[in-house]
Amino acid sequence: MKRYLLFFVLITVFSLIPVAYAEIVNGIACKVGYDIITIHEFNKAYELAKNQAAIFGIEKPLKKDVMNALVEDILIEREAERKGVIVTEDELDSIINNIKVQNKLSDEEFDRELEKEGINVEQLRHKYRIDILRSRLVNQMISVRGYLVEDEEIKKFYDDPKNRRMISVQGIVNLSEIFIEVSNDVTYKEAMEIKADATRIYESAIGGEDFKELVTEFSMSANKEQTGGYIGSFTKAQLLGMMTPDNVELLFSLDSGDITPPIRVKDGYRIFRIDKKIEEKVLTLEDAYESIRSYLLKLKGDDLFKTWIIELKEATNIEYMIDMG
Repeated sequence: MKRYLLFFVLITVFSLIPVAYAEIVNGIACKVGYDIITIHEFNKAYELAKNQAAIFGIEKPLKKDVMNALVEDILIEREAERKGVIVTEDELDSIINNIKVQNKLSDEEFDRELEKEGINVEQLRHKYRIDILRSRLVNQMISVRGYLVEDEEIKKFYDDPKNRRMISVQGIVNLSEIFIEVSNDVTYKEAMEIKADATRIYESAIGGEDFKELVTEFSMSANKEQTGGYIGSFTKAQLLGMMTPDNVELLFSLDSGDITPPIRVKDGYRIFRIDKKIEEKVLTLEDAYESIRSYLLKLKGDDLFKTWIIELKEATNIEYMIDMG
């Protein structure tokens, strides 16, 4: 009897609360047609966006932008359901596995790398799923409307100097390194001694001593025995995440077999050997044709999607239940 009485009291109390407040109590942040975004879902998405902004050194996201992305995700999923567009779990598995293989990461290492970026596997899978659904919906729209890219458009794009970077094969350097760690708590004297040691190792390297033997003897990299100091191939853009622009230019000014003086980075000194260098080159129109066509078609698809999503939002009853300030 008491249980039914309590239920009646709860109904009576909540019937006196304004609708918007009751929905906040119930945890609704936004209504998108018949779908909802909970406060918990929004807070998770906002915290993730803030963490990733901090990690990558970009501006903190606005709440309204995070909410807008969540709303668009729902609209994309509902349109995909309506049109029978799907992404299978096998497809997502394949994407994740390819990332692991290309980066030579175990499951544990992959999880750790994601954690550094403030994301987990399920969130990554969701992101890829939405991206693929969006791409497939756009392809359908392009196909239905019969969008084409004419040869004149491709030639105009190729001849425009502003697009030179996009029709070039980026320069690449394959690097091996000797890593000398400098901890955060070293004294000035200790730091000078480490710098002097790094310089002596560099002088030995350019003096003809075997680089791999120097790696084995002096490098502090954890996996030096397995790699022999080899750390992979890099473009300029990739190296800019590791060092200053001047040092990146230094690396690309050298030839295969050359060795850099010790380069100071966040965690110590790195002495690089250029194992192989591929110079940047501009593609011919014939070689760049398909890439340009795909790019221009993508731009048309992006414009099409923007128009479609705006129209769909206007046609959908969207109610924001929390402050977006």
